[in-house]
Amino acid sequence: MFAVTGSAGRFGRSALAAVLDLAAGRTGTVALTRDPARVGADPDRPGLSVRQADFARPATLPPALAGVRRLLLVSTERSPRRFHLHEAAVEAAVAAGVEHLVYTSVVRAADPGNPVPEAADHRRTERLLAGSGLAHTVLRFNVWPQMLLLSGLARLAVAHGELPSSAAHGRVGYITREDTAWAAARVLTGAVEAVGAVAPAPGATGTVLDVTGPGLTDAEVAAALGGATGRPVRHRPVADADVPGALTALGVPPALAAGWGENDPFRRQGWFDVPDDGTTRRLLGRAPVTLGAFFAAHRAELLAGTT
Repeated sequence: MFAVTGSAGRFGRSALAAVLDLAAGRTGTVALTRDPARVGADPDRPGLSVRQADFARPATLPPALAGVRRLLLVSTERSPRRFHLHEAAVEAAVAAGVEHLVYTSVVRAADPGNPVPEAADHRRTERLLAGSGLAHTVLRFNVWPQMLLLSGLARLAVAHGELPSSAAHGRVGYITREDTAWAAARVLTGAVEAVGAVAPAPGATGTVLDVTGPGLTDAEVAAALGGATGRPVRHRPVADADVPGALTALGVPPALAAGWGENDPFRRQGWFDVPDDGTTRRLLGRAPVTLGAFFAAHRAELLAGTT
């Protein structure tokens, strides 16, 4: 039996749909969520069951994981409790006899000296898994381009014709949320084990894989926005301290501007520049969606409010 945590979230919903397609009725699939009503029953998916699983309430986890053979542990949102929530989930998986756990992490999470705030809890969780005795696969995702849409930055950059940042020539291997969900589902269901993409080293209980796209600078991101919309967009270099102000001047909400801007030095230093050695293609069974294709698919959204 397969199970997906966080199945009411955007990523979890995509991963769950992919698992159901790949499982094709050969085994049951469980949607795990704090609020089962947000998932709901699906008469067209008879192999799907929905169970409550709240990492903050460990008593909910044994019945949630009963009979689960392979578990996709979707990392929770960043918070002071994040690692402890992951710890509760891993401990419950060990106690339930889960045979294989797939965990969603971020690129370079365990690299010494990684200063990216998002990486800290993932680093601790990866260490926890390594010592748990669980067979596991860690999938380290690069940045979702959806973040450029959700923050409003991509649309506002198109409207104003500029993308301000201090990232300089730092590259980011953008990979769509849907592609990462598909990769996670294929690993969870064993669809890629035959090609050796997730086979662990002899004696090891875990494998770590980067899921990333081609590295792009902000100048190339700006060019991709222009190519998708037909409107010229240029990259405007600014100092680190000026990034939040430059973004809010475009119309990005202050909290989102500060959050996006905090990563500019890390992007400049190369913490999101992860060469793709072909692993992502093998995991997906195809080439990943390019940033240009992603922007083209969202052209109407990017042009909203422009004249």
